[in-house]
Amino acid sequence: MKIRKNTVRFGRIGAAALSLFIMTAAFAGLGSSAAAWLPGVQFAPALMSCLAVFSLGAFLTVLGIALLTFCFGRFYCAFICPLGILQDLIGFLSRRKGGRSSNLRKTRYAIAGVVFGMLIAGWSGGLLFLDPYSNFGRLLSSFTIGGLIPLIVLVLLVIWQKRIFCTAICPVGTVLGLFAKHGIFQLRLTEQCVKCGQCVKVCPAGCINPAAGTIDNERCVRCMNCLSICRLHAVKFGRPEKNTQSFDEGRRAFLVNGTVLIAGLAAGVTLAKVGLGKLADYAKRFSFLPPGAGNAERFAARCTACQLCTANCPAKIIVPAPGGDGPVSLDLNRGACFYDCNRCSQLCPTGALRPLTLQVKQKTKIAEAKFNPRVCIVFQEGEKCGKCANVCPTGAVTLRPTGAPRPVNTALCIGCGACQQVCPAVPEKAMTIAPVEQQTLLEG
Repeated sequence: MKIRKNTVRFGRIGAAALSLFIMTAAFAGLGSSAAAWLPGVQFAPALMSCLAVFSLGAFLTVLGIALLTFCFGRFYCAFICPLGILQDLIGFLSRRKGGRSSNLRKTRYAIAGVVFGMLIAGWSGGLLFLDPYSNFGRLLSSFTIGGLIPLIVLVLLVIWQKRIFCTAICPVGTVLGLFAKHGIFQLRLTEQCVKCGQCVKVCPAGCINPAAGTIDNERCVRCMNCLSICRLHAVKFGRPEKNTQSFDEGRRAFLVNGTVLIAGLAAGVTLAKVGLGKLADYAKRFSFLPPGAGNAERFAARCTACQLCTANCPAKIIVPAPGGDGPVSLDLNRGACFYDCNRCSQLCPTGALRPLTLQVKQKTKIAEAKFNPRVCIVFQEGEKCGKCANVCPTGAVTLRPTGAPRPVNTALCIGCGACQQVCPAVPEKAMTIAPVEQQTLLEG
């Protein structure tokens, strides 16, 4: 029995380690298959994708995670969620013992209500800051550039109360907890429990109460530590016993908690309406957007700044917002958007970037080139050049018989920035890129 229990725990640890490795590789820009697969099965991004650009795969992901949680509990939090796994790793390295933590049910219901109310109303602003997947991506991104504050905050939370973020703050964990609370298979303490407290010490969720003989499956993240450490086999995983709570107590708790959740949803919808009204001005900060964004307002309402596209852009021109408090954007002063690349739109797990085939991406106008003959070295200095026409992938820039560039054919220009990148004029470029309000598909 003990070997079997340890096998379950070690199997969970192995699966979690593999998941963390794949996610880290994805955000490090290593391997397109890894980058496309595991981020795509994260709960919040899949849900956002269903709402933004309906995808059968995203819908099946949300449904599958919900059913898995209802059947077996929050295993998603144990070996799929990268931020949860990272917290377990930090907790292990810190060597801090666990303990019971407060059941902040009303707090987490209110937070989840606000966040998902905003999402239903069309704004992912709450998930921008609280989605565990997106926070993991930003954490890795900030860590690579020396920004240690997010990591320090996470370490302090874990040292304080281990998985407190997952059990009291995370909106994804709260929603999955509602499925797990009434799930088919649950963890429970049996009559063999002698209340020694060993299970409490290894529980990262602080959800075990030996005195009352209960395990809160709503908060339990299915680490299986308790199952492994109990010498008397007093922790069982199976069908729950009949609930001994009185009908009146259960109904009262349901009404109170339901009221908090509904109030949070209403507040979230209200906040979203106010926020979306001001989003147009906010989005003007981001002039150039990756292919598939549509327009700045739409993109700002859906991007959670997870930085997956930033890490995987081969041209390294997708950059995070200053401070990470908004959507990503293109910095065409760093280089050009590769004509034969559509990676960012294929990787985006939230639907903020619509998935574009390479053929469609090559006809999507993301900006527009402008030619200024007053600084062109061909016109001003009589030098031979033609670099802009040589690199233009769509034929929007052509040369006169004399070798001088013609005005840009805007009907063919997609604004990739290749002409600006190679223009030798200094200090001002003769070829510059101007933003467009709406990304459009060129005809033909």
